[in-house]
Amino acid sequence: MRRLRLPAAAFLSFSALVLAGCSGAGSGADIGAGAARSKSPAPASPSASASPSASPSSSGASGVIPSAAPALPCTSTKGLDAPALTDYLKGLKSSDRTDSRALFMVDDGVYLRLVKTQPPCEPVPVKLGFFRVDMTRSTDSAGYAFTYAPIRTTTVSVGPSDGKVDGSLPPAPSGCGGVLSVSYVGRDLVQSDLPHSLRLPGKDSTLDWVLIDVERDGVLDAVFKPPPGARDC
Repeated sequence: MRRLRLPAAAFLSFSALVLAGCSGAGSGADIGAGAARSKSPAPASPSASASPSASPSSSGASGVIPSAAPALPCTSTKGLDAPALTDYLKGLKSSDRTDSRALFMVDDGVYLRLVKTQPPCEPVPVKLGFFRVDMTRSTDSAGYAFTYAPIRTTTVSVGPSDGKVDGSLPPAPSGCGGVLSVSYVGRDLVQSDLPHSLRLPGKDSTLDWVLIDVERDGVLDAVFKPPPGARDC
């Protein structure tokens, strides 16, 4: 599913924000083994030559365990603070297009499509915040007035494997309420973090959602999906 930054077709004016508090994240082991050995009894005849040292077991096996093939390189994210983790996640390169990010959000959730040389060594915790956006026609402008109401905050595990991230499906819009979905790391979102303006998909767009810029450190992506009948609200 391709991410597109769409031009603004209609802007929503901010009237009020209603936000209650809401809250919802190789080393290998070396294995060594010696050959099994048994001691030979002293020879009965003094003319027979014998070594006092231990001889290999009758099976003839060397007992050496071959080394495992080296694993692909990975990056451990344990102990990274929010700024460093943000930089790491935003820097992951897509296996689809080298100029695109590997970790991205669209209208049906969060996806990871990563080049094979850059996996994290362990699943990375990423927070998702979902907010209902109640929309009404603004009486003093051509746009909309809207209010936010928190739906839920959750934490999902990203990687190391590619694909859609489990638990990242946003709730569906309903009535005159759209849904703003935000992926981020670090502290939970607060009222002042949410955008003061939103935009609707263009009339000629094949998509019914838009990417939104949320100006807060740690935010990875944000998607706004208005209700199907937004223009009648």
